[in-house]
Amino acid sequence: MGSSISRREAVAGAAIGAVAFGAGAESAMAAKASMQGSWRITPQLPVGAPAFVALAAFGAGGVFITTGSDEPGTGIGQWKRKGDSGFVFAYTNFHFDAQGRLESTVDVTAKGTFKGKNLKGTATLTRTDSDGAPVGSPQVSEFTGRRMQAQ
Repeated sequence: MGSSISRREAVAGAAIGAVAFGAGAESAMAAKASMQGSWRITPQLPVGAPAFVALAAFGAGGVFITTGSDEPGTGIGQWKRKGDSGFVFAYTNFHFDAQGRLESTVDVTAKGTFKGKNLKGTATLTRTDSDGAPVGSPQVSEFTGRRMQAQ
C-alpha cells in the first residue's frame, strides 16, 4: 500500500491546522491589543458637578469620535497609540444655542493607558465662547472606561 491518506484524514488534518492557525492568530492579536473599538467613558468629576457618561470610538487611521450624555453634540478628533498600552487623543466639540447659533467650543486633550476591556486616564477640557474667548479655567479630570462588546 502507498502512503495515500483518506478523505476523512485529510479533512481532520485541515481542521486541526485551522484550529492551530486560529489560536496562533488570536494570540498574536492579543499581544497587539488595540484601543480600536467603542468605549463607555466615565469621568470622575468634582463634588457637586453633574455626572455624565461619554461614548467614544477609536477608529482605524486615528479617527476619534465621541458624544456625551451631558450636552448635545459630537466631538471629532484624532487618537494615537503610545507604547504597548498607552494612548493620547484630542477632539473638538461645538455646542449650539436653541436658535442653532454657535455658543461655545470645547477642546479636549487626554492621555491614558488600557488593558483588556478597561482604560483609565486624564483629560483636560478647555471651553471658549463663540468669539474664541476663554470661558472659565481649563478643567482637568480623571476618567475610566470599559470596552463595549457586541453580543
